[in-house]
Amino acid sequence: MLRYKSSIIPTISLFFKSQNDVDIFIEDSNNEEFYKTLFHRLLNNKRIRKIISCKCKTELIKACENDQIDRKRKRIYVTDGDLDLIFDNNRKDLKHLHVLKRYCIENYLLDEEGIIETLYDNIILKKEDIKTQLLFENWLKSITNPLLELFFHYSITHEHKMGIKTVSTTVGSLCKQYRGITVLDNQKIEDKIREIREEIINTIGDDAYNESIYAKRQKWPPNIMSLITIVSAKDYILPLLTFRFKKIKGKETYNLKWESLRIRLAKTCNLNSLDDLKALILSV
Repeated sequence: MLRYKSSIIPTISLFFKSQNDVDIFIEDSNNEEFYKTLFHRLLNNKRIRKIISCKCKTELIKACENDQIDRKRKRIYVTDGDLDLIFDNNRKDLKHLHVLKRYCIENYLLDEEGIIETLYDNIILKKEDIKTQLLFENWLKSITNPLLELFFHYSITHEHKMGIKTVSTTVGSLCKQYRGITVLDNQKIEDKIREIREEIINTIGDDAYNESIYAKRQKWPPNIMSLITIVSAKDYILPLLTFRFKKIKGKETYNLKWESLRIRLAKTCNLNSLDDLKALILSV
């Protein structure tokens, strides 16, 4: 993945004039094959042989700010929604910037049929049996309430720039072992939320906290759509899902590495939820 200083990133595309029909700038590093796989499926006949990394969201925004003048080169800057999505604080004033309508690009991989197809190739079991053992929708429902509440509290600390660890708190530290499978531990989630809540109230007070948490609960009701929109799939939902894969009994044991799983899902997931990004890229 190519990485450059934000001040010169807009001009880097000149080196790829013969390779890209559209220049795509992303915030992630070392993910070129994953993004190329996803965008090749999404954009059909568009040539995209180089994806340009800006290293992080902050640098991508800076690069986009430096690329507001009119020029013929077609380009788009794609960034995650992140915690800013929860309280609607992402930039809306920059040309060529597309903020994903979900927490991160991995949230678009949470497609049941694509997941089953990926498992089918890996563990050698009938798709019907995989679906029965996975119980994907029921599983998502079981983790919805605790993870939404956790991310509401993460977002309040982020909104008020409190410097508290959020998604850098690994999901594994919030899990337990149950019948040989790693699962989310609701008690650990509750303890974490209580710890964060106390720090929030100490910083902004009871009234401001109650107003903020109420607004977020009203905007994001406790359902699967809210879960797959505002909870990080990269850091939380997909790792939890890979733990669940271990319970599925086929001729082989699930053994895909993280990068292989992401690329497989990029090849199999339904891309309809990215229609807005597709339409925007095709229109530039």
